[in-house]
Amino acid sequence: MKHHVMAQAMIRAHLATFPPRAGILMQTVASILPQVDRLCICLNGYDAIPDAFAKDDRIEAMIPDRDLKDAGKFAFPPADDDIVLTIDDDILYPPDYVTRTIAFFRTLPADRHVVGYLGNAFVIKDDSGRRGWKNWMFHKRAPHVVKVDILGTGTTCQLGRNLPRLDQIEDAKGFVDLRHARHHAQAGRWMWIVPRDGGWLTSTMTQDLEATGLFHTVNLARPPAMQDELRALIAGIGPHSGEQLARLRASGLLPA
Repeated sequence: MKHHVMAQAMIRAHLATFPPRAGILMQTVASILPQVDRLCICLNGYDAIPDAFAKDDRIEAMIPDRDLKDAGKFAFPPADDDIVLTIDDDILYPPDYVTRTIAFFRTLPADRHVVGYLGNAFVIKDDSGRRGWKNWMFHKRAPHVVKVDILGTGTTCQLGRNLPRLDQIEDAKGFVDLRHARHHAQAGRWMWIVPRDGGWLTSTMTQDLEATGLFHTVNLARPPAMQDELRALIAGIGPHSGEQLARLRASGLLPA
């Protein structure tokens, strides 16, 4: 693997990308880089590290020797006490993204919790007790902190010691959100979506690039490994899915 490395930092953003996204990638980089101490970029399929990355001491760029897909976000081991934001190459992060996210993160015991803006909770959907997924999209308004069972890894915040390592997640590349969720659930950590206004986070995805996304290239095909991962995730879901933080605190059900 080819690396460009800088010294250890405290607040990190981890990103995986590939050549068709080169144009929109730079928009994401410009939006997040001023807000972090280190930006780690996994350049799947690149022949060389772009000069703009190699010359910037805030950026740690890597070209893996195989296509890691979205698992590339987890190819950079952080220090235990670092705060790690996993991000995507097709989102614009507003100038207060990191400060606001960390502020929410610090309202919970950091070692036991992970926060984000895109989430899914497996909840009871009707009077018959049938369960299904309730979804929170990152670009839409959400007024409450809510416990979820999956976080989209384009918008998470967690401690470095809790971040899954590459060898724990690579065999789920293409659907790492599911493995990421299982990793935290198995460790007893809770995941939450946090409040924001609609349009605070925005997508830069263009129509011509949609077909390159993992939703189209992996998820729609529903490979057996992904279905197995989802079944294992559902089997391990704990209590209070879809419940608001304020209500759990009021009832004394929030773990320390």
